[in-house]
Amino acid sequence: MAMEIDAALIPVMAGLDLSPTDIATERARGEAGARALVGILTEPVPDSVSVRDIRIPGEVEIPARVYTPTATTDGNLAGLRGGMVFAHGGGWTTGSPNTAHEHVGAMAAGADVVIVSIDYRLVPEHPFPAGLDDTITAIRWVAANAAELGIDPQRIAIGGESAGGNLVAAAAIQLRDAGGPPIVLQLLEVPVLDLGRPDTDSRREIVERFPIFGAADVLIAERYPGPDADSADPRISPLKASDLTGLPPALLLAADVDPVRDDSVLYAAQLTGAGVPARVRVFPGIVHGTAGFTVLLPSAREWLDECVTALRTMSVTPATPADPPEDGRS
Repeated sequence: MAMEIDAALIPVMAGLDLSPTDIATERARGEAGARALVGILTEPVPDSVSVRDIRIPGEVEIPARVYTPTATTDGNLAGLRGGMVFAHGGGWTTGSPNTAHEHVGAMAAGADVVIVSIDYRLVPEHPFPAGLDDTITAIRWVAANAAELGIDPQRIAIGGESAGGNLVAAAAIQLRDAGGPPIVLQLLEVPVLDLGRPDTDSRREIVERFPIFGAADVLIAERYPGPDADSADPRISPLKASDLTGLPPALLLAADVDPVRDDSVLYAAQLTGAGVPARVRVFPGIVHGTAGFTVLLPSAREWLDECVTALRTMSVTPATPADPPEDGRS
């Protein structure tokens, strides 16, 4: 069955301005758009979660937002919860903890975990690898200060959406090679994992049927590496990594109507082949960037449930190399 946009999304997509423009305008548009969707397409952060802004120290300070459930914990390790470092999406050029606010707050409340959402440096002002360096620094800082944040140091996950999914996937490889800190789970939502834009089914289908999405895929593939970096560098394209052994288990959630859908499918297969527990689920009808529309889409609520379940258990059900993606497609 060919990919189809959920009927409920069609009028929403028709009203969205996806045209590329100058970076400042795109950033302002993204921030304003995220706020305008609250209560209409996305749900507000639950009152059961407290939110505070911090700055992570280092050679370059990293702004971050900490989401902490306020309910009493079950007594595990003196009340410490599982935790996650989260990197927002936005094609490495836009986005912030503000644009991921509702989704992150919902995950923190549903899974009863503390989430540190980072405001990593963006291109073009801060070329690669600035954003990746910030992500690695933040993960190390959270691990070193876990107890002060209310986090069990043995239950730290990393997660990200789109460009953020790329950053945490690349960070996991770098941290493995550097000897830690230990990470128990990767939660990768619509991750962009190959900036070389391989000739996958999802990219061919998108270019043919939804050219505006294909154009966005081309644009971000040019912007992030810039003129001086190689898109085949595994720090930019984790799918190009030659060794994936010893990485944290991974749950990959992909949108069917998305040029990078097959990045998740391929990466899950590569992880599984390297002996890493990994599972991918492809959601029919969802478009890149709309998985947080829990007010509108039952499939988006299922997406959130997948995130919550993985974070509650800090685990992922392993797949075998023969398992097909859980996508409901035929």
